[in-house]
Amino acid sequence: MNIVPAKGSFAREVQDHALWGRTSDLELQAIRAAYCQHGVLVFRRQALSEQELLEFGKSVGEPSLYAEQNWLSTVPEVIILSNMRSQSGEMLGGLANKALTWHTDQSYYANPVTGCFLYGVELPAEGGATRWASLYDAYETLPDELRGTIDSAVGTFSYAARSANAQKADDNHDWERRLRETPDVKHLLVNTNPATGRRALYIDPGTVTGIDGMPADEAHDVLDRLLTHVVQPQNVYEHEWRPGDLVLWDNAAVLHARDAFSNDENRFVKRMLIKLDPTKHIIPSAMH
Repeated sequence: MNIVPAKGSFAREVQDHALWGRTSDLELQAIRAAYCQHGVLVFRRQALSEQELLEFGKSVGEPSLYAEQNWLSTVPEVIILSNMRSQSGEMLGGLANKALTWHTDQSYYANPVTGCFLYGVELPAEGGATRWASLYDAYETLPDELRGTIDSAVGTFSYAARSANAQKADDNHDWERRLRETPDVKHLLVNTNPATGRRALYIDPGTVTGIDGMPADEAHDVLDRLLTHVVQPQNVYEHEWRPGDLVLWDNAAVLHARDAFSNDENRFVKRMLIKLDPTKHIIPSAMH
């Protein structure tokens, strides 16, 4: 097993390792350490059942159930994302074929589940690429003035704002229930990894609506400058999917985005949310 930079980026590719086989304790330690340090791990050419996906999730942390019940597979910890439909015409899973702008998952919760992976089963020949941007690298290269502005800042994270910005056409989210269950929360905009000491930004475009103690126009300007800085090419890894690819990431350490793709082709991807060890990963907690 080798762990190398993925396309010269901050992300790491784990080579020559079959996740369906036995992972030794030494290999697992190396995988966990790389995940903790870099935030994105890529595994190519995997062939995994849902039970094997579940076992991999358990090797990383504690697999968690997703809020959208009709996106869950026969193994309930496995989530289906696709643009396909059942014989009765119902959507299989969620997110269809639309583009997804830069975001991080679950930031609108008081205690977000930050671990996540995608596993590609059927992919379109063109489109649907996913990009990740390092919030560690972005923080470490911030201009001093901007770092000083946000080092102890607290942001408001709003599911209501996120859902208002969403494309709701041809969607099967249970928006009304999610809005009732998800009040606004406040999180620090900079967090420290307890295992490595590295600091990371924590922003979520379209979800962060303001910064405590800062006028709205000033806060929006700061958030726009942060996003522009985060998504510079040197901070980004872009993944062109092939069947059997598995990409594991940490939502407290990266943003991600997805390109749209033609509805003439199928995309069927499996996803899992994983609670991570708070002694090894940043776990944002609500400010009171």
